[in-house]
Amino acid sequence: MHKEFQLFYILHYIFLILILSSCANLKVIEQSAPQKPSWIYGIEKDYLTGEGNGKDYNEAKYNALQMVKEKIVSSVAQNISFEQNIEVNETRYNRAIEFLEEYTSKTTSKSGNRAYLQGVSLSKTSNFYWEKHRVNRIEKIFYYIKYPFAESDIQILINEWEEQEDKLSQRLDTLKFNKNGHNTVESIIAEIEELQYLSGFFVDQRKSVADISIKNLRNKLNAIQIVPEIDTLGTYNYQLFLGNDVIETMQEPHVTSNCATIEQVSRSDTDAYIEYSYDNCLVDKDNFIEITYLFEEWNLNHNVPFDVSLKKISIENKSDIIFSSVNKKLFSKEHRIKCHLNIYSKSPIPFTINKIELLPQLCRGNCERYNNYKNFPIIIIIEDVNLNFSGKGNHDFVVNVNVPKSKSNQWASRNGKSTKISGKIYYSSKLTNEKKIYKFSDLEYFTNW
Repeated sequence: MHKEFQLFYILHYIFLILILSSCANLKVIEQSAPQKPSWIYGIEKDYLTGEGNGKDYNEAKYNALQMVKEKIVSSVAQNISFEQNIEVNETRYNRAIEFLEEYTSKTTSKSGNRAYLQGVSLSKTSNFYWEKHRVNRIEKIFYYIKYPFAESDIQILINEWEEQEDKLSQRLDTLKFNKNGHNTVESIIAEIEELQYLSGFFVDQRKSVADISIKNLRNKLNAIQIVPEIDTLGTYNYQLFLGNDVIETMQEPHVTSNCATIEQVSRSDTDAYIEYSYDNCLVDKDNFIEITYLFEEWNLNHNVPFDVSLKKISIENKSDIIFSSVNKKLFSKEHRIKCHLNIYSKSPIPFTINKIELLPQLCRGNCERYNNYKNFPIIIIIEDVNLNFSGKGNHDFVVNVNVPKSKSNQWASRNGKSTKISGKIYYSSKLTNEKKIYKFSDLEYFTNW
């Protein structure tokens, strides 16, 4: 190790000579001492030199200090690789530097009051020297520091490294292949994060062990499912399961819906409870609530569809309407007509048709648009229909209506003046007494006269 340490100083000396020679053409306009100290050029045992430059003194000091720090950790990292007879590897080298940089900023029980372990700072330097240069009217500060760092200090840091590596290796043995049981989502994620650190630290077969364990834990997260306990319209109660076991989380679920209003979300140690209002949801839409858990390492999205047709009514009429005469010669004042309609119920809920309004439409111009005609055909209003229906699907029915004889010919579809019709159907739920109106227009209609 002594030879490697000497080699490090020789390379540093050559590097410093090259830097100083490149500065030979610079014009020195100010300096901290009449002569440059000899320690800038030479290698002095148990000391390191740092050189930095910048646009002002603070920047130059900082850069000089950083060079000392880099020399400390890189010299130790090189010796770690040689000591353990492991090929110098960039990943391992960088990891060692990261580790040692942490140790240069704090004191450990083993290191006592070693200055370099308490943090590299200007207060610990044994000497300094600076120069102000000007090149092409641009001024720059060059700052040099002399920092105490003995060969024995390297061995202390190497021992710290080896102790840390042994602890991490023992921790990997505890975590590898996921021998631990998990009661919470957070415990799985915490182990993944710890194994990621270990994977970045190790470069040998232990890295592969850590990576396999990470993969297994992520598979566990992806296997977590939402299992309902109560799933009724307006209420959803569930638990998180990993396999056959309940798994907990401290995170509150994020609950949204495409139409429902989320009224309450509560959570206990083992389950979650959701209440929602579906008043604004339509029977003929795909309605759902979405439950989401968002972690940095894991997301869970779960859709819960619900069918409002179990509580709400909805009908439509898209079929042609047929009018048939009931022997109009027998009536002196009114023409009695049967109206044949077909409606489609989107819900199985029983409902009642209470009232119907019909208004033939007049074709004007090129007949591309049909307009409600105010004066020509009369509006037919059928009160007190009171027809009851039940079940999802098509329902055919007939209602009777009396039309003044004087208007009956104007209703006839064969006269070419009006073959479209609009209207309203008033209906109500027998389950909830909900009242609704279905409006339609531009439906074809036909008469048999």
